[in-house]
Amino acid sequence: MILALLMLVGQNALCSTVVKVGGYLFPPFVNVASGKPSGLTLDLIQLLNEQQSEFQFQFVLTSPKRRYLDFNREAFDALFFENKQWGWQEKNISASHVFLTGGEVYITKKTGYKTQDYFNNIHQKSLAAILGYHYQFADFNSDEKFLKSKFNIELATSPSTIINQVLSERVEIGIVTRSFLAKILFNNPHYINKILASNKFDQVYKHTILVRNNHPLTTDKINALLKKISSNGSLDDLLKRYGLTKSANSDL
Repeated sequence: MILALLMLVGQNALCSTVVKVGGYLFPPFVNVASGKPSGLTLDLIQLLNEQQSEFQFQFVLTSPKRRYLDFNREAFDALFFENKQWGWQEKNISASHVFLTGGEVYITKKTGYKTQDYFNNIHQKSLAAILGYHYQFADFNSDEKFLKSKFNIELATSPSTIINQVLSERVEIGIVTRSFLAKILFNNPHYINKILASNKFDQVYKHTILVRNNHPLTTDKINALLKKISSNGSLDDLLKRYGLTKSANSDL
């Protein structure tokens, strides 16, 4: 009986279409520690694999800058928690429904004189941002030469570095995702009196799943899978583990 069951599982795996999911350091969606990735993207991959057998999702680690080259050379077929506006407009790729919203905020070291007005005219201040990310203040242009020619900016490879740069006053303003900041403040409550965050967003995320055109995993199929895990509550349960909730502005 057990042998027959194992054989059946193996046959189902062989029949599944592999979908390689690209991901880069983007907490809490992808974290990387000692070269090992973890985070919401990998947990969503596991959930989708548990909920159906037509597709077998597999994670492929890339970087913010390298993701376009890796897509062109077909190192992966899809990206989770991505937006087509982030440099994908001319690529052979399509977007699912929006299934989560979020955003990036500005942060600075808290002092007695700073108020929300401090975040006005950020172009006149020294900044820290992530190399390869797209920001609204820069018209979504992620080119390193462009950014350094237009802004007094330090480009880091992790949001933790940005936190440190702000607290050490190496820069005046950093840009981080609100979800990452919430996690940092939860784990380090002593930072609450050290960091001032903006009430306004640099940009509001509309997270989708991007899928290579002409792939067996069509946008209709990924939308159906998202609808399924949304309807049965498993997506909400997963998001809650990261302190996130499905937005009323989602398409699910």
